[in-house]
Amino acid sequence: MWLKIIIVLLFLAVLFCLGRGLYFLLKGEGSSSKLANSLTARVGLTALIMLIIVAAWLFGDIHSNAPWLYR
Repeated sequence: MWLKIIIVLLFLAVLFCLGRGLYFLLKGEGSSSKLANSLTARVGLTALIMLIIVAAWLFGDIHSNAPWLYR
């Protein structure tokens, strides 16, 4: 259960960084470094989410229930 909470919180942080990036893009008053920092944080958080999901899968904390895997 804690894994789902962490992933959801990180996803919300990604959405927040995306919103900040949109704000800085629309504001456009020479704040390109703020825009770049916001989008860099978004990419880093997304990579962290992917890393957590892969690690959880490798350690067996999550698994697939896809019907085509069990013939």
